[in-house]
Amino acid sequence: MNYLKNIRKVLCLCLVIVAVFLAGTVYAQRTVRVYVNGMRVEEETLLHNDRTFIPLRAVSEALGAEVTWDGDTYSAFINFTEDDAIAKVVETVSPSVVTIIGNAQGNSVSTQYNTPTAHGSGVIYKSNGHILTNAHVVKDIKNITAVLSNGESYPAKVLFSDELADIAIVKIEKLGLTPISFADPATVISGKTVIAIGTPISLSMRNSVTKGIISGVDVSLEGSHYKILQTDASINPGNSGGPLLNVRGELVGLNSSKYASVMIDNMSFSIPVETLKFAISQFETYGGIIRPAIDFTLEQSWEAKIGLPTSKGLTVRSSTNASILAGDVITALGGIEVHSIADWNEAVKKTYNPSTKALDIAYIRNGTAASTTIYK
Repeated sequence: MNYLKNIRKVLCLCLVIVAVFLAGTVYAQRTVRVYVNGMRVEEETLLHNDRTFIPLRAVSEALGAEVTWDGDTYSAFINFTEDDAIAKVVETVSPSVVTIIGNAQGNSVSTQYNTPTAHGSGVIYKSNGHILTNAHVVKDIKNITAVLSNGESYPAKVLFSDELADIAIVKIEKLGLTPISFADPATVISGKTVIAIGTPISLSMRNSVTKGIISGVDVSLEGSHYKILQTDASINPGNSGGPLLNVRGELVGLNSSKYASVMIDNMSFSIPVETLKFAISQFETYGGIIRPAIDFTLEQSWEAKIGLPTSKGLTVRSSTNASILAGDVITALGGIEVHSIADWNEAVKKTYNPSTKALDIAYIRNGTAASTTIYK
């Protein structure tokens, strides 16, 4: 795999560095912070001619490799496998993963063992106690508690919940937590290895781990407002709201749903990191996701309905808007082509500014292309 090749290159470079160091070259010592996969290596570093030098063992073990030394042959041995990398990711990221528990709606608080409870998962994204989870995880529970990976429990309150995006933010009063790192959305592509962590089925399975690949991106499902990720990593009830990670331990998605059938295997879905960043930004700026209240209805083509690629736009079926009429075919929003309802929602997400409230729409009317700006 490419990331294993890259790691081997890094380790080879480290060997060269150690060899030069042992040869007796003197370097000027400086305070240099070295991070491997987002984690600081707490070892003494040296800086020379704009190059950073650090002990071979420190970098290797930070990557999850096993390092041994043979004093007789004066040789360093580094053993590294994909299993090592994944185990290191799980060790590093687990403190950022929480279990969310509460009383099922309609049931009074009780200390009895048979009190109906519901649970899901979540991931810490701010060190001061802000946690991402699914809206459906917190929708039907009260007296919410977040359980950290070390077993500590804290009362939690819902700050934000958006059912269309299926994203919620809850808060616990705890400082100094370990926040998750977010992946670059451009790096989230089909075929890459991913790891899911969460609490499936039973609370005794907290921080359970499954592995798979990204099976698809930009997936449109009936009932999904935005496009989502498909993965074959096993996700079960209770995993909802937990993180989907890349091999660097970065958040690529929030696990949300799956298809369950005797005819279907390992078809799970996650909210992509791009949508998570959007929701956090909207929450921090406006207190919630602000969407335009359009006064016309849209219908996608039959090709779009069954998931086929199409160049057709969205047909306006009814309208009370003076600029957009029934029968118009909308082809783009904010310069982004739209061929499905999910495309429209994604274009709104990327281009709509609640401050200006402008929607720049390109459409076809009676065979003639036109454009207009409406304010909603």
